[in-house]
Amino acid sequence: MSIERNVKRLIELGIDLGTKDAVKSTLEALGYDTSYLDEVYITLKNHLNAKAFFAVPVSERILFISHCMRKTPECPAEITEEGYVCKRCGLCDIDKIMEEANKLGYKTFIVPGGSMVFKIVKKYRPKAAFGIACYYELEEAISKLSRVGIPTRSVPLSKTGCVNTKVDIERVIITLKE
Repeated sequence: MSIERNVKRLIELGIDLGTKDAVKSTLEALGYDTSYLDEVYITLKNHLNAKAFFAVPVSERILFISHCMRKTPECPAEITEEGYVCKRCGLCDIDKIMEEANKLGYKTFIVPGGSMVFKIVKKYRPKAAFGIACYYELEEAISKLSRVGIPTRSVPLSKTGCVNTKVDIERVIITLKE
């Protein structure tokens, strides 16, 4: 059974899945493999936040892209108080993602971590946020943003490692357009 189907089943059962610990306990109790906990948790949060996220006009959404997707050391992007400013050089996938997101109306930021995300949220006060990052960063941001009532959607990195990471661009673009 796919993770997507398992998540839908857990939601249908009405099980409390508000925290990662609750998700882990539930998976263990149901006899599911917990090695996919991060993926299940992010998928679950995407499902639980979908209605509220999609109710927000795209013009009031922010997209956060992890800086680790940049092709370093070649990347010519410059760091500012609001993250990296992409030069649209085409060396990495960020350019393609930003192009699509900007066409749709998202305000986009390339950020080095969670503390900058929250400075930007405080300044721009988005009504919804979309994130592309590793599971750890996504889980932290989702948790903190949910506490202040900001619904989220996210796509985790497909290749992690904090440098020259990758994401499934097609999945990002499809999710941005939903």
